[in-house]
Amino acid sequence: MGLFDKFKKKSPEELQAIEDNKKLLEEFTMTKALGVKKYPVAQQFIYDQDKRLFCVVNGPAEEFKEKEPWIISYDQVEAVWLEVDEWWTETDEKYEKRGYGNLKMSDFCKVYWRYNFYTIIQTNHPYAKTIKYKMNWNENIFRLPGFHIMAHRGLELHGKYECSQIDEQVERLEKFAIDCDKAIKTEKKIDKWLKGDNDTYFDKLIKKRIDDYYVNLIGNAAKHIKRTNTIGKILLG
Repeated sequence: MGLFDKFKKKSPEELQAIEDNKKLLEEFTMTKALGVKKYPVAQQFIYDQDKRLFCVVNGPAEEFKEKEPWIISYDQVEAVWLEVDEWWTETDEKYEKRGYGNLKMSDFCKVYWRYNFYTIIQTNHPYAKTIKYKMNWNENIFRLPGFHIMAHRGLELHGKYECSQIDEQVERLEKFAIDCDKAIKTEKKIDKWLKGDNDTYFDKLIKKRIDDYYVNLIGNAAKHIKRTNTIGKILLG
C-alpha cells in the first residue's frame, strides 16, 4: 500500500477498505509467485488460484503478507498488456545516458540495446487501478552479435502489445536468436578468409562465450514477454 500511506489522513471509505483487505490477506493462500527469484527485492506477481485473488509486491514472495499489498479479485481486472521500453546507449555502463538522434544501420551493431519489460494490469479496484509490474530486475543489455552488413535495430520490440500479440513476438524472437547464431558463424568464416586464423584458443573461447551470452539474452527477452501472456491467461481466462 506504500510507506507514506501510514501518514496520510484516510477517509472512512479507505479505512474500511484497508480492514476488508486485511481479511483477504489473512485468507490468501499463495498458489505461485511469478517473478525473478534471484533478486530478493524484485517484484512478484502472486496469486491464489482457488480464491481467484492476486497481488503484485516487491519480494521475496514468502514475506509478501508483511508488505500489506492490495489484494485484488480476478473479476476486478479489465485488461492486461505488455509494454517494452527499448533504447540504446554507447556503452554498457549501468547508468549510461540514453542515446538520442537517429542511428544509421551501420551503427546498429556498435551500440548497446537496453530493455525493460512491464506487465500492465488495469482494474476497477478503487485503490489499485493501474498496476505496473516490472518483470526484469536489471535492464537487459546486449549488442547484436554477428550482424554487420544487414544489422537490425535491436530487437525492434519497443511499444505496447496485447496478450493476443505476444505469441507472434515470442516466435519472432526465437527465430531471431537462430538467425544471430547463423550470422555469428558466417562472420567467423568471413574473418578467417580475410584475416586468417590468428586467434588463440583462449581468444576464441572468450569470443564464443560473449556471443553465446548475447544470444541467450534474446531468449531471456522471450521468457519475460511470455510471462505477461501467462498472467493474462490467469486473470482473464
